[in-house]
Amino acid sequence: MLSSFQISFGAAGGAPAGAHLSAEIDGRAAGLNGGMMSFVPGGAAWFLVFTSDRVTYSRPVSSSGVIEGGQSVSVSRTEDLVFGGTDTASLSVPAQSITSVVWIGQSLGDPALGDDRMSITAAASGVAIARVTYTAAAEAWRLTSPASVAGLTDFPILVYILGSAP
Repeated sequence: MLSSFQISFGAAGGAPAGAHLSAEIDGRAAGLNGGMMSFVPGGAAWFLVFTSDRVTYSRPVSSSGVIEGGQSVSVSRTEDLVFGGTDTASLSVPAQSITSVVWIGQSLGDPALGDDRMSITAAASGVAIARVTYTAAAEAWRLTSPASVAGLTDFPILVYILGSAP
């Protein structure tokens, strides 16, 4: 079973500036799937939904199977951010807090988390890479797959999430 996600904002023109909504399979080694990233028909796969402030979304809908859950979880993430002649880089999901920053090579000084909770601004501009560990809030959902769909035992499942923001 392979899952894909489609994220849409209900407003004409898409998401407003600063709005973030994303989903991913929980691939963390100590996560809800125990590090698994591939799943068998009839099994269950947990996925995480991340949002920025003031973004809401409707209950996820799947093309096959059953989705349950919606429990809040705190997720530790590590990303390498690239500063290419600038003092700003962006995390892939909104952060609650930054746990640690390790400059790989040149240091651009103490970074600060922006008001959007995704942008990181270093003390100076330059060319550098920062390994940033941070905590993010997510909602965890479980997709339970049917054993077969239309006689197929190898099939994709689409998860659709509709978001809105003021």
